[in-house]
Amino acid sequence: MYYQFKFFKRDSAFYYGIQSKNLALAINDKSLIANANMHLADICVSSGMYKEALDFLEPLKRNESNGNYGTLYYGILGRCYSDMAEYSNIPYFQKEYIDLARKYREKALSLTKESDFFHFFLKAFNKSKDKRLKEAIVEFNLLLKGNYKAHDKALVHYVLGDIYEQLGKDDEAIIHFTDAVIFDIETATKESLAIIKLSELLFKKGDLKNASILIQKANEDAFFYGAQQRKIQVGAILPLIEQEVLQIVEKEKQRIYWQYIIVSSFLVLAICFAVIIYFQYRKLNKAKKIIADAHQNLKSINKQLRNVNEKIKSRNVEIKQVNKQLLEANKIKEEYLGLFFTQYDAVFEKFNSFMGSIKKQIDDENYEKVKHTISSYNLKREKEKLLENFDIAFINLFPNFIDEFNSLMKEEHKIKLQKEQFLTKELRIYALIRLGITHNEIIAQILGYSINSIYAYKTKIRNNSIINKDDFDQKLLKNTTLKL
Repeated sequence: MYYQFKFFKRDSAFYYGIQSKNLALAINDKSLIANANMHLADICVSSGMYKEALDFLEPLKRNESNGNYGTLYYGILGRCYSDMAEYSNIPYFQKEYIDLARKYREKALSLTKESDFFHFFLKAFNKSKDKRLKEAIVEFNLLLKGNYKAHDKALVHYVLGDIYEQLGKDDEAIIHFTDAVIFDIETATKESLAIIKLSELLFKKGDLKNASILIQKANEDAFFYGAQQRKIQVGAILPLIEQEVLQIVEKEKQRIYWQYIIVSSFLVLAICFAVIIYFQYRKLNKAKKIIADAHQNLKSINKQLRNVNEKIKSRNVEIKQVNKQLLEANKIKEEYLGLFFTQYDAVFEKFNSFMGSIKKQIDDENYEKVKHTISSYNLKREKEKLLENFDIAFINLFPNFIDEFNSLMKEEHKIKLQKEQFLTKELRIYALIRLGITHNEIIAQILGYSINSIYAYKTKIRNNSIINKDDFDQKLLKNTTLKL
C-alpha cells in the first residue's frame, strides 16, 4: 500500500509507512524496521520535510558500519542533501550539502548491480552533476531505449530536460519535460517537478495559455500530494504567469475601449449621413414610383405575352407529337392492313382448296384419304409463316429495331439472329409492344405462348439491360424509329 501511494498522495503513503514500521517493531525484525524507516524518510524527502527525513535515517546512520542497507539508504541521503543544497541560501551550507550529496550518490552507485536501471541512472546523473553534460545526455538517451517502467522513463526525461535547459536548448528541454509530464500522468504521479519546469519554459516562450494551464495543474497536484517544496516552486512562478495574463487582459480591455470610442464616432457620422440620405431617398422615391408603375405595367404586359407564347409553344409541341403519332399509326395501319388482306386471301384460297379436296374425297367415300389429308395439314408451319410475315412487315416499318434494341442490352446479352431469321421470341414480344399492344394476355394469344412465358421473357430482357429495368419499355419506345 505504501508503494501504491508513494507518488500519488503523501499522507496515505506516510500512514502505511508508519503501519509497516509498527508491524516491524511488533515482530522485532531489525531489517524490516530499517526498511520502514527508509520508506518514511523517502516520503519525507518527497514532501520537502528534510529534517524529518534525516531523523528517520539517524538510527540507520548510527549502525551504518554494522548494517548493509544497500542503494536505497544512500540514494535517499543523496537526494535529501541535493534538495537541501538547492534551497539553501548560505553558500557555506550549500557547498557542504552538495559534497554530501555527491558522496552518498557515489556510495549508492557502488552498491548497485551493473544491470539495474538505478546503476545506469546514477552513473549518468552523477556526470550531469559534475557538469559533464554531453556525456550524461548520451547515457540518458541510451536509457530511453531500454525496456523500463513508465516512472523510470519519466525520471530520465526530466533529467534530460533539465540538462538541455542548462545548455540553453529550451526547445529540446520542452520536448523532454513534456514526455516526463505525460509519463507522470499515465502513472498518476502527483509529486512531479517536470510540469513546473515545463510551465516555466512555456512562460519564457510566451505561450501563456498552456503555461497557465500547466501551473494550475501543478498547483493542484502539489496541494493534493502535500509536497511543501513543490508549493514553494509553484508559488514562485504562478503569480508571474497570472500577472502576465492580467496584463494581457488589461491590454485587451484598453483595446476594446478604444475600439468602442472609434466605432461610436463612426456610428454618429453614419447616423448623420443616414439622415441626409433618407431625405434624398424620399425625393428619389417619388420619381421612382412613377417609373416603377409604368415599368410594372410593361412587365405585366410582357408576362401576359410570355404566357401566350409559352402556350403556343406547348400547343405546337403537342401538335407535332400528335402528328408524329398519327403518321406512325397510319404507316403501321397501311403496312399491316396490306399484310392482313394478303394473308387473308392466301389463307382463304388454301382453306377453300383444302375444303374442296376433303369434300371430293368424302363424296368418293375415300375416308382413309380424308384422314391422310387432314393429318398432313401442318398448322404449326402455317402459324410460323404468319409470324414470319409479321416479322417482315415489322422490320420493313422499323428497319433499325434490332440494333436499337441491342443498344439497350449488356454486351454479353445482345441478341444475334441466325441466318434467314428475322425476329426471335423476345424481339417479337417487344415488337408487339412497339406497335401498341401492351397487355400480356393479348401478346400471349397472338404468339401462342402462355402468359407466364411472356412475363418470363420480359423479365429476362429487362434484367439483362444496361438501364433500370422499370424504364426499359419506355426507353425502347423512344429509342426505336419508324421508316418514313
